Amino acid sequence: MMKRWLCILSALLLTGCCCAATAEKEEGEFPALNDAGFLDSGEFVFEDEKNGVWRYASDTLWIEIYRRQQEKPKRCWFEAEVRCAEGSAGPRMIANDPENWKYGTEYPYKIARKTGTILAISNDYAQLRLQQKKSRPGIIIRDGKVYSDRTKKRGVKDFPNLDCLAIWPDGDMKVFYSDEKTAEEYLEDGAMDVLAFGPILIRDGELNEEGIKKYGTSHAQRTAVGMVEKGHYWFMMLEGRIKRSTGDGVAFLAEKLMEKGCTVGFNLDGGQTSSIVFMGHQLCYIKTDGGHMSSRRTSDILGVGHSELLPAVNDPW
Repeated sequence: MMKRWLCILSALLLTGCCCAATAEKEEGEFPALNDAGFLDSGEFVFEDEKNGVWRYASDTLWIEIYRRQQEKPKRCWFEAEVRCAEGSAGPRMIANDPENWKYGTEYPYKIARKTGTILAISNDYAQLRLQQKKSRPGIIIRDGKVYSDRTKKRGVKDFPNLDCLAIWPDGDMKVFYSDEKTAEEYLEDGAMDVLAFGPILIRDGELNEEGIKKYGTSHAQRTAVGMVEKGHYWFMMLEGRIKRSTGDGVAFLAEKLMEKGCTVGFNLDGGQTSSIVFMGHQLCYIKTDGGHMSSRRTSDILGVGHSELLPAVNDPW
């Protein structure tokens, strides 16, 4: 992946985006932002895979991503801070094929390219559970449509325990235990999307220590999302089972989200489902070291933002 912010910046200048101040900044620094913390117009994109820094800004969205690494134990993870302007769309579930949601799967980076989604992470992999006739998929709602209202009782031994993350159209996020609400109650409360996986990592600003100790304790790839407040979010992905990163339990990302001030935190599906995608490029390594291998196909992604600058679906990543 190349550092391509200069060519994108040039395109913005041609369209009238005023970014002259960028020339006086260090390479890749955000151009001058307004008092709300966004651009007045246009888009700014910076990608530096070598140093593990990615940035985006528009008049409604601000994103900064860092790749973090440590040696003992070996871990590599991604921290993406997201700020959305008041009144703009926050994170939401974005389907590959809304008319055939359960079976219309695709690689996350291709879903992002197809839909123009700027930043995305993996989902709850609900489509697999929905296709297993004897399973309890959890409370599954997408774009106001109920796909399942069958869940597990709170406190079961199985993983995932099917705790829920509910997302509202105004960008609010809340977490609930698996059987705390029915699908109908989520709809009555106005939730647009409900994911079932878990465990809850943070609720009301407090770590869910019981759930973190009980579920997802093996070393693996992990993905999580957190909210500080409406309009301010963190997307995180921990690589695992490769040379540069052994992975960890769900506690690792839970603690990172707490450090960032999140009042809500939720664990999404990990393993080979686990992924993070920016501007149509998968940032993380999956299984192989030194080269990309895509995470598994899914029905949708948890994403934020829209841009016409993403590459075409079948372009090299």
